[in-house]
Amino acid sequence: MGLFSVSQSRQDFDRVARIVDVLARYQFGQFADRVRIGEKLQIRIPKVKPPKEILYKTPQERVRMMLEELGTTFVKFGQLLSTREDIVGADYAEELSKLQDHMKPFPAEQAKRMVEDEFHKPISDIFSRFDPEPFASASISQVHKAKLKKGGDEVVVKIQRPGIELTVKEDIRIMHYLARMVNKYIPEMRKYDPVYLVNEFERSILKELDFLREAKSAEHLRRNFEKDKGVYIPKVYDDYCTTRVIIMEEIKGTRLSEVINSKSEKFDRKLISHRCAQTFFKMVMEDGFYHADMHPGNILVMNRNVIGLIDFGRVGTIDTEVAENIFKIAFYAINDDVNGMVSHLLRTNILSETSETDSLKADLSDVLDMHYSPQIKNIKVGQLLSDLVSVMGKYDFNRPREIAELTSALFILEGMCMRLNPNFNIIEEFEPYAEKLLSGGNFDADKFENAIKENLIDVAYMAKDFPMTLRRFLKKLDEGKIKIELAHRDLDTFTDDLDRLTDKLSMALIFAALIVGSSLIVQANTFLGLFVFVVSSIVGVWLMLRTALG
Repeated sequence: MGLFSVSQSRQDFDRVARIVDVLARYQFGQFADRVRIGEKLQIRIPKVKPPKEILYKTPQERVRMMLEELGTTFVKFGQLLSTREDIVGADYAEELSKLQDHMKPFPAEQAKRMVEDEFHKPISDIFSRFDPEPFASASISQVHKAKLKKGGDEVVVKIQRPGIELTVKEDIRIMHYLARMVNKYIPEMRKYDPVYLVNEFERSILKELDFLREAKSAEHLRRNFEKDKGVYIPKVYDDYCTTRVIIMEEIKGTRLSEVINSKSEKFDRKLISHRCAQTFFKMVMEDGFYHADMHPGNILVMNRNVIGLIDFGRVGTIDTEVAENIFKIAFYAINDDVNGMVSHLLRTNILSETSETDSLKADLSDVLDMHYSPQIKNIKVGQLLSDLVSVMGKYDFNRPREIAELTSALFILEGMCMRLNPNFNIIEEFEPYAEKLLSGGNFDADKFENAIKENLIDVAYMAKDFPMTLRRFLKKLDEGKIKIELAHRDLDTFTDDLDRLTDKLSMALIFAALIVGSSLIVQANTFLGLFVFVVSSIVGVWLMLRTALG
């Protein structure tokens, strides 16, 4: 779809004009100039003097404030970029991680009307109690506490903000346009593929707008942790979920953000940090499906220090083999083994063969020197990996999204757990998985069996297709449609040697014939046979001398 359509051109034009105005006010008017927004859309880029509260801010702070002013879509995009240190760098990633996803609540009557529209019945038929005051309000939704009329369960009702889907889609259309302009007019940004970034963001945020998908994610995680007594995932009420409303079990506890700031001794901080770490590693290393927004505001500490996870709008999937490779990179880094790290990156195809490995090794060594500590336990693994990812952004790496997202999640986890428990050591927490990785003992019978089945299917298809493939190949060969090109090295020298060898072989055959002939003649005529034998002998001696002298 183009930037403007007949029905939406006015809204889009006004929104672009608003974006240009905000860019100029936060001293980023040069960006609008470079992508030629004013020239293409005939919008004048204003020359404004920034207010004092902006004037003395760092560029990183101004970017964060600008995105917050532009609203939901741009805040969410900034949060995505905060996980891509390989693109924006460490300073911007840190500042963008501070983006706040809070908005003024919308009226309770509007929330009730949304619920009634989704379920096609009065709200009094669904709840015996519905709290009008929301206890949480974010850019995409707000949450109310309630009590189900049927069964009497205490629940939370997550309701999508009215009109937010249309707003997000309008903004994404503009972001696609800007990404194309950046790709066209800012050559140094092409290596980051801005069009791909916006496509990935669109995929991510549209998933977040689909509450049915969130419900399924919560159920998935609940199944994965149903036998774990230290982690609790709330129940989803399937009969009360739509794309815009989701109803879940209310779990009671204290937010981890409050526990961190509390001085109360009723919380076992060491146990809580241990459970947070083990929950994360299980999700990543065993399940390949993880809560991608596991910050202190989305974790509740329940009775007996059980941790409860909430808000499942952002989840991540990762191949467990890829996760293992990322953590192996961390092991090489911790042990200050740059050569081993680069070899592993090449062996697993994370690093392209075309990359300049000597330059990469030098850059990686600089990072490791900065993090070096004689005691491994003092190394901050999350920060170390984050800095390594930043360096990798300069080279030709595969799977940058998975690496960056997992690294960012690990960075947040480590920082959160260290604030909770100053003696927290993520290396010790990872030890059970490290033993498997380093010993190669991560054999899984089920995975092995599935791999065999998948390969057998591939082989079966290959066997079925092989006769037809062979016939096509032979037909093309017969028709002369297949050409084979040979590149030779020192072929002229080889030809000369072959000529000399042929000459010597010919002479040897002649010599042998003369010997045999003279032997036959000797029997019939002594003088003639003796003469031929002598001549053959002379020729033989000459031939041997020529062979010996080359």
